[in-house]
Amino acid sequence: MYKQKIHNFILSIINTPYSIGNVVLTILAIVLVRLGVENWLSLFSTHTPYFYFYEFLHTASFFFLFFIICIFLMIKIGTISQKTSITIFLFAFLMIILPPVFDRIISMMYFDNMAFVSYYLFDSPTGLGKSFITFFGDKPRDGITYGTRIMAICAIIFFGFITWLKTKKATRTALIMLATYVIFFFMSSLPSIITFTASSKHLATQKADVAGFIASPTTILGNAITNPVLAVSIKMSLIYVLLGIIVTLIILYKTKKNLFIALATNIRPIQTIYHIGLLCLGMCIALTFGDAILLPSFFSALAFILLCIAIIFAWYSTVILNDCVDQKIDVISNPSRPLITGIIDVVSYKKIGIIFAILSIVIATAINGYAALILIIYHSLSFLYNTPPLRLKKFPIVATFVAALASFFVVAIGFITISPDHSLNNFPPYVAVLLIVAYTISLPIKDLKDIAGDKANDIYTIPVLFGEKTGRTIIAVGVFISFMLSVFTFGTKILLIPALLASTLSFWTLVGHKNNKFIFSPKQTIGITFLIVSLYAIILVISFFF
Repeated sequence: MYKQKIHNFILSIINTPYSIGNVVLTILAIVLVRLGVENWLSLFSTHTPYFYFYEFLHTASFFFLFFIICIFLMIKIGTISQKTSITIFLFAFLMIILPPVFDRIISMMYFDNMAFVSYYLFDSPTGLGKSFITFFGDKPRDGITYGTRIMAICAIIFFGFITWLKTKKATRTALIMLATYVIFFFMSSLPSIITFTASSKHLATQKADVAGFIASPTTILGNAITNPVLAVSIKMSLIYVLLGIIVTLIILYKTKKNLFIALATNIRPIQTIYHIGLLCLGMCIALTFGDAILLPSFFSALAFILLCIAIIFAWYSTVILNDCVDQKIDVISNPSRPLITGIIDVVSYKKIGIIFAILSIVIATAINGYAALILIIYHSLSFLYNTPPLRLKKFPIVATFVAALASFFVVAIGFITISPDHSLNNFPPYVAVLLIVAYTISLPIKDLKDIAGDKANDIYTIPVLFGEKTGRTIIAVGVFISFMLSVFTFGTKILLIPALLASTLSFWTLVGHKNNKFIFSPKQTIGITFLIVSLYAIILVISFFF
């Protein structure tokens, strides 16, 4: 009787419905409780909100990465379903709250209330090998402390026990226990492994080299970091966020390949590269006009990659928002879009869009808080542009002006990130005006491929209002003017010939026709024009520095 009740109780827990959003919020809530306990035991030492943000991001990204890897192992090795694995692991995840408590109790009982320092394994390759064999080494009062080791033991036994109950196979049980330890050890020693890789000493790296690489004050993309503890949190946050993104994408590809491919091919590669180009343009302007100094380093490169990912996520959240609203248009103009093919439903698609938007802001905040604020404005413009009741994309000129502002804000993110005062104070006003005007009169080119769908749904773009032939001419004139404005704005004579060449080629690409047909289709026109603009942008950037 009691066994049946216990069995039913366990089944009711395992079968509890949940959403991905609830899972993420549960993980974040447990991490917050863990940090609350940790800071309570240290009597909430005085720290800035900036410090607490990175402490949270660091801890959350560490455990989130551990979470998704362990779930994958439970599914593949333990042969436990995804739903059951997530539910079981969330309960086991509560264990992360206990290490600070264990450390305090052990310290009070055996070490005269000595403070334990819980952090990573900083050691040489040889030292890490010894630590692996001896279960994190022989110094449990710092690094991987008593409390953390107790948690690791409990986790290893727990996963082994669950796998044994499911499979009744000793090999699978032993394999998942070993895998759990290897993963935890790898993540605990990751600063040392990163140092071995990035340092010129490689296998000759010593403990002091690891501490110097990970904990030393530094400047990352214009952000000066002086606190060693904060330096560890920021640097490891960047590493774990990037690894988390990579591992998540790999797992999604392995588990939901068709959906992953459908979403990946919907990213609009030209517009994606365009956004990254805007970010880089902003940084070049900061280096040229804003007295910015960009010191090359491993973590600056890592921060730049993550900032690019943040911009891509922000752009893709806009894509998803646009797809959700433009389904009637896409049935006519873009039948291969995910919602039109039916590979994903609207509710799930919107959730992905929200996740991308939130991730873009969080990642941007990790790089530079001011950049994150501008990215929020970008998202706001996107909402106003795409979504009823305003749906500003319906109005010609207004639509491209809003899109131009959004583009300028991406440029501003690049500028602010590396400028010394993290503001637009040194951004040349005439350059800002040039960019906004140029984008406003040139961006209607993107509407050429959607003429039929826009016309059927009362979206009044330039090509819809004037027809494709006249619309192409108007756009070609706008692109031509944009190129020539750059010459006069920057006052660089060396740009005159490249600008004339680029504007002429773009004009011909847009209006060139043969036998009463345009030489290039709308998509080809957009691609070729973008290539010409990209090559000219490279010449423009080179002219800044030479």
